[in-house]
Amino acid sequence: MLAKKHRLNLSLKENSLIFQKGESIFLSSRFFLAYLRKNEDYLKAACLSPKAIFKTAVSRNEHRRLLYSFLEKEISKQNISLLDKNDLVFVIKRNPTKDKALLESDFSELIKKINAENL
Repeated sequence: MLAKKHRLNLSLKENSLIFQKGESIFLSSRFFLAYLRKNEDYLKAACLSPKAIFKTAVSRNEHRRLLYSFLEKEISKQNISLLDKNDLVFVIKRNPTKDKALLESDFSELIKKINAENL
């Protein structure tokens, strides 16, 4: 998991505005949605697995932890930096595949799109 200072708390009003149209940049890939906006501090990220898609808390937590692990791998590969001044929210789309390698490659493609937006 990410350190607490790098996690985005979506229960705060100013952070939940990231989902409103015009407040952030919206990107998508085959299995994921991403919301991106600038902040003043450093990278803050949240990974969501909706209740509408995953009925049990066990499966929601498993997929959320999987997303965080993908994000940590991208940080370790230095495809994304903790010093970037961005708020990021990743959401799993409906009908994700069970193939974790395919999910990871799709997540990497989404990170490339995010890096292209930052330039």
